[in-house]
Amino acid sequence: MPTSAFPPIHEALRKGILAGAGVCVVTVAYSILRYPGILGLPAAPRFLPLFLIAIFWYLFAAARWTHVTNSEDFVVLHYGARWGVVIGLAWIVEMFAGDVLMPHSPIGLLATILAATLPAVAGATGAAVTGQTWTGARIGFWSGVVSGLIAFAGVAAVGYLVVDFPEFLQGQDISPAAGDSAAYNIEEYLATGVSHLLLVGALFCSAAGAFGGLFGRLIRGQQATLSH
Repeated sequence: MPTSAFPPIHEALRKGILAGAGVCVVTVAYSILRYPGILGLPAAPRFLPLFLIAIFWYLFAAARWTHVTNSEDFVVLHYGARWGVVIGLAWIVEMFAGDVLMPHSPIGLLATILAATLPAVAGATGAAVTGQTWTGARIGFWSGVVSGLIAFAGVAAVGYLVVDFPEFLQGQDISPAAGDSAAYNIEEYLATGVSHLLLVGALFCSAAGAFGGLFGRLIRGQQATLSH
């Protein structure tokens, strides 16, 4: 099937990653400008380099790996983008419902389990289409990139709620933060966002997608056997 027959999912994904990376950079830059004390915190020498590594990795991936040359590429980018949005929204639910709106409810735990399970489901569904285990890993990677960017924005938003609007934190013993305390809070949340970009996003989701791809390949094999 010629490449021209595919919808421009690769362009939408590339632009979305570029926009998401831009939001992350602006968020970190604004946080440092507003709270310069972040640079003096002990975790800053680890947090900032890891953040830059994640951003450059995502930008490189968007520029070099979002090209559709065959049907598998289309499946990978199509499934990766859509499942990434769903996974990212699951993390948003975990952050806002589980940590802010209803901290003592099971919603946060359930959303975490869902967000951690979906990359494997995404990999399995994609591998079931192509019959290739590697498809699952690739889908997992892109779902991790998309969900990582969404999760970073969500974590940063929660951090600023903690600092600027503590009244939203129902049932939590957190007093309004200011000065060094505010810088520490924001840095902690941004560091958590970076873990979503690197560990939870690209790395964990790739591994989970590969694991799901094994099941997807088995399903494809069973379907082929039954059809004969």
